[in-house]
Amino acid sequence: MLADKRDIIFMNDLRKEFRPDLQHFIIGHTLSIQDGKLVIGKNLYKSWLYKIKTKGFDYEIKFS
Repeated sequence: MLADKRDIIFMNDLRKEFRPDLQHFIIGHTLSIQDGKLVIGKNLYKSWLYKIKTKGFDYEIKFS
């Protein structure tokens, strides 16, 4: 839903459980900071979502 609503996504917008996988995925990409928060572009975020759909997560996700 985030990718449909915004052009940028803040790392803090994601649930804690998903952040390690996204952080691993974005290594080496150019990112920016806005309002003191890490910003992920919409295209990069959509690429990560596609990776999850096709290959799954790189980490074991623990839901509490």
